[in-house]
Amino acid sequence: MTQRAWSRAEGSYVGPLRSTSLRGGFEGQSVIETRIDLSGWVDNPAVTMQTNNGFSTAWAMYGERKGLYTNVPAKRYGSQGTIYASTHAPDQLLLILRRFGASAGTTDWLIITFHGDNAYVDVIGHSGWRGEGELWKIPQP
Repeated sequence: MTQRAWSRAEGSYVGPLRSTSLRGGFEGQSVIETRIDLSGWVDNPAVTMQTNNGFSTAWAMYGERKGLYTNVPAKRYGSQGTIYASTHAPDQLLLILRRFGASAGTTDWLIITFHGDNAYVDVIGHSGWRGEGELWKIPQP
């Protein structure tokens, strides 16, 4: 991604990401209300991601998980994990989320493709979760 393309992508995005899992015992659905804040430089993007995840599986009728993930050291206090971010040509951003604590071995991948003021997201999650969604850019004042 060029610096010019990144400057158009910087900002805050909100929206739902929907995913399903079809792996033994983990069949279910998930809706993740997401906010992603992007800043920094194209070579070293600064990312903060807030999630509110509601899910249902064969093992849990209903569950919720809230999360804050970031690669910004000043915002790391109270976060559930860190983000590894890299940009790719011509208009994509790869986010790898790594959780702290007991579930540190699980990883979610988000492939974000920017198009105008929208961002299209493909989610590849742990335990077979796969999904997609569209995030909308919050207009700057």
